[in-house]
Amino acid sequence: MNDRARRVLGLVVGLLIGLAYGLVSQLINPLFLPGIPLFHPGSSLTTDILFTGLVGGLIGLIAAWHDEAIPGVLLGSLAGALISTLFSFVGSNANVDYFLGLFVLLIMTFFPRAAVFLPLAALTRWTLHVWAEEFQSVSFSIIKLLLSLLLPVALAGALGAFSLYPSQGRQALQATHQLVQTGMQATTEEGLPEPLKKVDGFLQNARGAYTLELSDDPDILPVQRPLLTTGEQEYAVFVRFENGYRFGCAFTPNYPQPVCGIY
Repeated sequence: MNDRARRVLGLVVGLLIGLAYGLVSQLINPLFLPGIPLFHPGSSLTTDILFTGLVGGLIGLIAAWHDEAIPGVLLGSLAGALISTLFSFVGSNANVDYFLGLFVLLIMTFFPRAAVFLPLAALTRWTLHVWAEEFQSVSFSIIKLLLSLLLPVALAGALGAFSLYPSQGRQALQATHQLVQTGMQATTEEGLPEPLKKVDGFLQNARGAYTLELSDDPDILPVQRPLLTTGEQEYAVFVRFENGYRFGCAFTPNYPQPVCGIY
């Protein structure tokens, strides 16, 4: 396999791996939470899936650029870490102190993040090796070639499945959605669900479309929460309305109702 063929194949393999991961990781939560208006930080699901595919293609191309496998794998993983570092700063409107803190954090975690991209680069080089070996034979196996493509794609999809929210987190999202829907139908403070009665301005401002974001850091909410049992995980759900109104609900295990408040 010549240099051009190897690099083109590396681009294609990386693109397929990136698309598989992006497709599963972006769609798995909407599929498990139908009807829940999940918050999406990017421009759109389609854009993020395509972007993930392009990043995967670029890493695959870089991994395939060198004719030796080990340098290619290392270059591909370092490129992935660099791309993720640059992407962390894109569109950041934070102040200078936050920006500098983020920069230091990213520098400190650069090589650990490079290790995350190591499997992608390694899978790309493995596929290139299989194809190169097969094409040296006159009677190459098309099935073997296809399987060498499908295996890394399937592994990337399986890795993307880990983006699924935990069961308790999904329950918190569903419970918050139900709270908001019930609260928006109320006409008086007394008619609000109990957790929403303490949310300032809900009756007046909770109007129109909204999104829900799950977080494992309920400390962001300035509310008094029940004591947490050791080893349990708390969740918070942040509600953002299109009109700018927002609040959140903290969910503490073993307590039937969340604690909600504006933030």
